[in-house]
Amino acid sequence: MTTYENLRAARRGPIVSIAAYLLLTIAKLLAGHFLNSSSLIADGFNNLSDILGNVALLIGLHLASQPADADHRFGHWKIEDLSSLVTSFIMFVVGFQVLIQTVRKIFLREETVVDPLGATVGVLSAIVMCGVYLYNKGLAKKLKSSALIAAAKDNLSDAVTSIGTSIAIVAASFD
Repeated sequence: MTTYENLRAARRGPIVSIAAYLLLTIAKLLAGHFLNSSSLIADGFNNLSDILGNVALLIGLHLASQPADADHRFGHWKIEDLSSLVTSFIMFVVGFQVLIQTVRKIFLREETVVDPLGATVGVLSAIVMCGVYLYNKGLAKKLKSSALIAAAKDNLSDAVTSIGTSIAIVAASFD
């Protein structure tokens, strides 16, 4: 396959990620709201930023897969790097907002009741994200796509974050 065909095929990775993140975002935000779990809500917003990041990656892969033209003699493949930068910025902004909300809750000494059932949501989320990680990792190797390798590592990071959320919820329930 040519570079452009690889870039077109690589779009399947962000599509799978977007679908998984959409499902997990809704589940975590609803569970966090009903179980009064700020950890799940924060993890849900983390997944929301991942949706935005994967949309940016998908757009970048689409634009990068365009063949050379009169204005771009060597093609558009460098757009993939720009989409990675946009994705990183989106994740930074959302992460910073979650940090601000957490610090505010600490200083206002807000207390929340912890429901250990929220840990189940985190474990299920980790299982889903491990599956998405394995899919994107395999696709990245097959297509030799650095963007998909980065996306797969982000998927793995989210699986670990979900496990961490579950551990935090279980630990807080012992207080």
